[in-house]
Amino acid sequence: MLITIAVIIIVLTTFMLIIYNMYSDYMAKREEDLRVIYTRCRNIVTESEELLINQNQLPYSKTMVLILRNRILSALKRMKGDPNARGIEDRIAEQMRIIDDIKANYKEDLAFRNPENDNVAVMQLRTIRRLRKIIQSELRAGTTVDVNLCQKEDRRLKLLVLKINISNLIQNVIIMRDNRQVGSCRTMITKGLDVIRRSGIKDNWLMDKSDVLNQMLHELENQVREKSKEEVERVNEKSETESELDEIFGDKKKW
Repeated sequence: MLITIAVIIIVLTTFMLIIYNMYSDYMAKREEDLRVIYTRCRNIVTESEELLINQNQLPYSKTMVLILRNRILSALKRMKGDPNARGIEDRIAEQMRIIDDIKANYKEDLAFRNPENDNVAVMQLRTIRRLRKIIQSELRAGTTVDVNLCQKEDRRLKLLVLKINISNLIQNVIIMRDNRQVGSCRTMITKGLDVIRRSGIKDNWLMDKSDVLNQMLHELENQVREKSKEEVERVNEKSETESELDEIFGDKKKW
């Protein structure tokens, strides 16, 4: 009888140990998963706030600002259980107030401004790449902002990339033209015109820059023709001069 009881106690103890270990592993895994989630949420908040602070680099639409603000709000809500996060409720309330104010009072200024130099252009393109990734991520996750507005904003950013590249290309063409780099200049102009044509986008700014590039190409070709004409005339002149010198100083015929 005692042996049976002892066996039962051992079996129960072993079973309880297994259950305890399974529960400990589950809690450890759950805590690790929560840490990963909280870290991801903090990164989302940091990235979105950084992009909002730097929005003077690019024209931000109302839709883009709302996407970033709602992204921060969603991340803060998921961080409610984070013991290291302080004042989460206050931050959530603040974001909600900001979002309401944006919906009611945000003034858009979407006018395109040419980047001052290559460095500014590269910085703008990197920012746009980050913004477009965020839009796609939010669309997959189920954004609280209207889906059609998000897709429209993605198209606007895509057009902005094209404008930045064309603007930067024209600045480089002007520099090459001033340095008399005719071949490189012509190549860049042709490339710019081809990019605009293949984009298939009907935009007044792009059409204007297409006219500018065509005019630059026309002027360049005229300069090349004039230079070629001058070169031909110079060669002919030299040939005539040499011929005259030969007649004067060449061997005299014997009569």
